[in-house]
Amino acid sequence: MKCILFSRPKHDDTMEYLYHYSKELIKLSESIGITTINLEKEAANKKFVVERIISQNPDLIIFNGHGSSRTISGHKDEILFSCDDKNLDILKGKIIYSLTCSSASKLGIESVNRGALVFIGYKYDFAVGRDPDSEASPRRDKIAKFFFEPSNILSSFLIHGKTAKIAVNKAKEKMMENISYLSMTRDFPDAIHYAPYLYGNYAGLIIRGHEEASI
Repeated sequence: MKCILFSRPKHDDTMEYLYHYSKELIKLSESIGITTINLEKEAANKKFVVERIISQNPDLIIFNGHGSSRTISGHKDEILFSCDDKNLDILKGKIIYSLTCSSASKLGIESVNRGALVFIGYKYDFAVGRDPDSEASPRRDKIAKFFFEPSNILSSFLIHGKTAKIAVNKAKEKMMENISYLSMTRDFPDAIHYAPYLYGNYAGLIIRGHEEASI
């Protein structure tokens, strides 16, 4: 049976957004009969993540978190994996989507070099546009959805067994659609100012490893 592991910290405003938008991915995975490991909030820590990867051998791992060119972090920014991590080998044969800043830059390369099947992520910072009137509420934020919908499309395609290449291409298509809308709409003020940040996500989203990989 296919297995997916989600790491979903929720310790600051940005993680609150990622946590909110990934709820539908948990439901999707469970609804189509995939074994779903949901490590959320305090459980998104190194000990639990490593233990569950070793014990349940997920086919796909989706990381929400902060990151850098060399790291992925979990709850309260505890480093889950780094380029120097001896545990990096446990990602061998796995498909990884890292919704973190910059981790595809160096960590993605090192993960694939040490056996990961494919590492999808961002080589630059992942920008999150927010509506200042939403009071940091993901449910009410009319700007944030333009940034997170493409990411959810990417994850959804991976969950449905599509290849890494197809999933990333579909996400980029949605990004370009949203960039075009933000550049031209008059539905709300300052929309055009968000478009360059979303384009940064578009330009930064890359695949390391086997583009035709799927679960």
